Amino acid sequence: MFDASAVDQIDVYRRMTPAEQQEYLSGIRSISRAMKSAEYHTTSTSFLASYIERYTGKDAWVIPFGLNDRQVEIAALTNPPCDSPRFIGYLSGTKTHQKDFAEAAPAVARILKEYDDVYLKVVGFLDTEKLLPGLEDKIVKVDLLNWEDLVLETASLWINLAPFEIDSLFCHAKSQLKFVEAALSRVPTIASPVPSFAESITSGLNGILARTEAEWHQALSTLLDNHDLHEQMSREAHRAALSRFSPQAIGHRLVEVYQDIIQQHEVKRSVSAPKDRHGLRKVGGLSITWIIPQPFEASGGHRNIFRAIRYLGEFGHTCKVHILPDNHRFSNGAEVAEFITLEFFNLYADVILGVEDIGNCDILVSTFWTTAYVSKDNSEKAALQVYFLQDFEPMFYPMGTEYVRAMASYDFGFHFITSGPWPLKMLAATVGEKEGDFFRFPIDRQIYYPDIIGHGSRMKVAFFARPHMPRRCYPLGVAALALVKKIHPDVEIVFYGDKGEAYSDVPFEFTNLGMTETIEELGDLYRTSTVGLCFSTTNPSLVPFEMMACGCPVVDLSANGNVVNYDNADNAVLVDPTPEAIAAGICSVLEDEDLRQRLSANGIELAAQFPTEVEMAKLIEGYMKSALDKKRISQSLHSQTIVKPMISSQKRAG
Repeated sequence: MFDASAVDQIDVYRRMTPAEQQEYLSGIRSISRAMKSAEYHTTSTSFLASYIERYTGKDAWVIPFGLNDRQVEIAALTNPPCDSPRFIGYLSGTKTHQKDFAEAAPAVARILKEYDDVYLKVVGFLDTEKLLPGLEDKIVKVDLLNWEDLVLETASLWINLAPFEIDSLFCHAKSQLKFVEAALSRVPTIASPVPSFAESITSGLNGILARTEAEWHQALSTLLDNHDLHEQMSREAHRAALSRFSPQAIGHRLVEVYQDIIQQHEVKRSVSAPKDRHGLRKVGGLSITWIIPQPFEASGGHRNIFRAIRYLGEFGHTCKVHILPDNHRFSNGAEVAEFITLEFFNLYADVILGVEDIGNCDILVSTFWTTAYVSKDNSEKAALQVYFLQDFEPMFYPMGTEYVRAMASYDFGFHFITSGPWPLKMLAATVGEKEGDFFRFPIDRQIYYPDIIGHGSRMKVAFFARPHMPRRCYPLGVAALALVKKIHPDVEIVFYGDKGEAYSDVPFEFTNLGMTETIEELGDLYRTSTVGLCFSTTNPSLVPFEMMACGCPVVDLSANGNVVNYDNADNAVLVDPTPEAIAAGICSVLEDEDLRQRLSANGIELAAQFPTEVEMAKLIEGYMKSALDKKRISQSLHSQTIVKPMISSQKRAG
């Protein structure tokens, strides 16, 4: 499932709690974003392929689910089922098939009453007491099996059932695997005529399709009464399974599909892609020059900038990077490029150390207040100047030279593209700037995702602790957690985010995680934490939203209009900047299970709205193109207002 608009058609979704539904929707939206960012798709049924093509506008190929060598080997060793007793089988598996089986239940109930030697065998979960009341003695239940044992169990059946909720869009997307696996064991299948089964079953030859109760009853009776037909249908089903769904057949299909995809991709590349991404520009692409402060290790701000540059290059634009020579760490652009590649990733862009020779371009991008002054000095070289703003930078300094110069840079007339909505709010409140666009941080959902298993009963608080970064309010966090530890002495408190030796003079027992070696460890930390404590006195980092994506409730400060970052106060616990208020907020989450579940569900839902890296870059690209178009239209209209009066006066003079 990838289309959230169709989720109400899933029976199991309708029976979920609101929190479970929110978590399920979050997963669907993640899948949807991934699919829309992909260029090509493979799927298991023709119905899904058509749906995907309509939904994404991209091509899709069908590679059906098939059999493996071990299944074929085991099935070859099985014997035909015995004549008495005979089992009608329903291989349910999970708890999601109540409405599916209901399609066949009335006919099955009649058959069980009419044939003394016929029983129903259910493998997996099915509430037979509701669906087949009074027939408990005619039903055999088998627990879930591994796939090898399932081959043996399937071979014991006389008939395999594959009913589906016939009007459900979700069921129309189902694969024909229930037919294939039964056919491998020479068991004929009666199925609802959903698309994949209608494509695989020639009714009356290698299986039977049934829609109404009468059709189900007739199909069951025929296969129970006519042994010759049963044997013939079993043989034809087995032939169909091996000819179309064997490992060899699926392998051939895989080769065919991927050769087709590769050929199509090569054609696209030969038509539109540059042969070398260095210094080349795609037809129709923009030339974008970035001015960036010198990069350093583990810089989240630089990572966001570099991510945008890399993707804009992949979209066909020519990016050039000028690095401010803030100190003598690097001696040339090649050294900076190597550092960026090793510490972050390859930009596939020209990297130049210094700002003395900035060339003409379509867009000139400032990325910090110090770079804005360089952009201003080179304003005649660009059609548009963009301020890529990730925080309200005057707040980094006490009132003084840096503060007033950072504030003054916001009056240069550049077009603002900000990381999150908060910087735009601050610009409107301080300098009256109401024009601009914002993007949300991208969240890596391969790393940050909710915990579906559970992590035990011990409470844990994860504190994003940065002692040397004043805006992270480290002393305030320590004071608050000391109070929490007195109230809940058994709670585990984890400090992380800085070097381990930075955490000194902490007046309570805590776990010193320091700087994790991998970001995967952060996902594990958030999933196993009851509360995430992360202070955002200026624009927040990605940290609280990564916590939310993992289902971890967040406690943050209610300062500087911070609520705008969380959409509303229902998505996080926002508290006053006092140790007592912070401790109370943390304890409320630790002590109130309902609040904890609600915050977790709301956080997952909010984080699900954040873009992927590709979607973020597409937004930035769209903002740049739109601002550039507006600038050129404005300049064109301005030139016309100057020319027209001159023409008019000439006519009057004539």
